[in-house]
Amino acid sequence: MCLGEFIEAKVYCCTGGTHIANDRKNLKEGVHIVVGTPGRVVDMMKRKILLTEHLKMMIFDEADEMLSRGFED
Repeated sequence: MCLGEFIEAKVYCCTGGTHIANDRKNLKEGVHIVVGTPGRVVDMMKRKILLTEHLKMMIFDEADEMLSRGFED
């Protein structure tokens, strides 16, 4: 059994190339952890589908790569 299963954490993967309607539905149902590509995560935040009012932590892997590709804003 994985730790996530033991504590019943709801995880959703939010990446580009998928239907936004699926993201909207799954995020509206509520999740504890969102894993996603920076572009899709920012898009979901701008569309107010991924709400950040209760966000406690955001982790970016390979942030140097993002900055070198235009994610400076």
